[in-house]
Amino acid sequence: MDDLNDPRISAYKPQRRLLLPAPPGYRRKRSRAQRRQKARADARATRLHLVGLTDAAVIVMGLVAAAAVVVVLVLMLVSHH
Repeated sequence: MDDLNDPRISAYKPQRRLLLPAPPGYRRKRSRAQRRQKARADARATRLHLVGLTDAAVIVMGLVAAAAVVVVLVLMLVSHH
């Protein structure tokens, strides 16, 4: 039988490491660069969300203005008859 403490044997037969998933609740600490990158990504997502809301507001206000113009035109046509 092989001697597990013999360095000559272990050099030729490397130990296999088991890759186990991290236990629940375990979090790796992020480096400063990773934290900065995450903060930038969050800020960018917030900006894009606000831009999307602004674009939606412009579309809604345009539709409201168009409806108001149509109502005014109909009232003008009805009142002149």
